[in-house]
Amino acid sequence: MQQAIASAGVIIIVDLTEELVILAEPNDFSRFSVAVEGEGPDEAVTDIISTSGLGRLLPDGTQVAVDPQALRALAGSTTPEWDEGFEAMCAYAAGKGWVEADGAILAHIERRDV
Repeated sequence: MQQAIASAGVIIIVDLTEELVILAEPNDFSRFSVAVEGEGPDEAVTDIISTSGLGRLLPDGTQVAVDPQALRALAGSTTPEWDEGFEAMCAYAAGKGWVEADGAILAHIERRDV
């Protein structure tokens, strides 16, 4: 088992136990990742990501290509400040080459023991 990683930033949690996707720390744009919590096979991660509309798991299984519209939907009602932070995060990711041709933002996966 891997050790839990405590980090701040926009974190999308894929909960294998509850089979759902939630957004944690939606206002901290200094970091972006997908945290997988609970026990289950890699296929469960793929299924939940796909079914939720979040995006797609990359073939190597270490990153998720996150649909920006799905991320906005997870955030719910936003403020102009949130929109500005989100756009800045997307621009930063694009400048680093972390945005796919279809606009999906790459997020690394962290496995968490809970």
